[in-house]
Amino acid sequence: MADFDFDIRQLQQLRDRFDPRIVDKALDRSVNATTRKAATFISRYTRDMYDISAGDIRRRMKIQRVNRDASRAILYTGRRLPLAQFKPRERWVPVSSGRRVQSGPRKGRVARRRGVTVRIRKDNGRQLVQGGWHAKGHILRRENKRDNQSEPRIRFGPSIPEMVGNQRVMDAAQDMIRDDLPRQFNQQIDYLLSREAAKS
Repeated sequence: MADFDFDIRQLQQLRDRFDPRIVDKALDRSVNATTRKAATFISRYTRDMYDISAGDIRRRMKIQRVNRDASRAILYTGRRLPLAQFKPRERWVPVSSGRRVQSGPRKGRVARRRGVTVRIRKDNGRQLVQGGWHAKGHILRRENKRDNQSEPRIRFGPSIPEMVGNQRVMDAAQDMIRDDLPRQFNQQIDYLLSREAAKS
């Protein structure tokens, strides 16, 4: 068990004192371990607020090393998610003009079409996608809402950075990283130094 004698904020001093390759290896391993924990942590907090699965987040979230400075080790990126990933549900909605049906069983009633609702945030309930419909696994809407012949376009919701970029999630994640990364580093460098000492 590490005695927490190795300060991750003093990497250069540790490189001067020990084999720099061991220090850098410990840093790499500790950052990788904390990164995996951070991804799980942020995913859980995000799913507390957004109606999205862990698999959707995992497929879209990319974690990159910025440089060898432990204080700036991870970066979260991701594209906007298709609205179809937010539990779409079809429902009948009146057409925008409010025109009446001219013939058939619904003659005289307000004309309607198939619309679609999604649930993005758990605290906001389901929301109607204005002008949208669900087809072939996507939520679509005309490029020009006033032209029914215009090209259908896939509709997108928030991105992973938008979802995790609120203060509550980021503060909690930063607290977790500040606590876990030094501990991981101490365990790794203690293990690597002990193994190196056993060889001599």
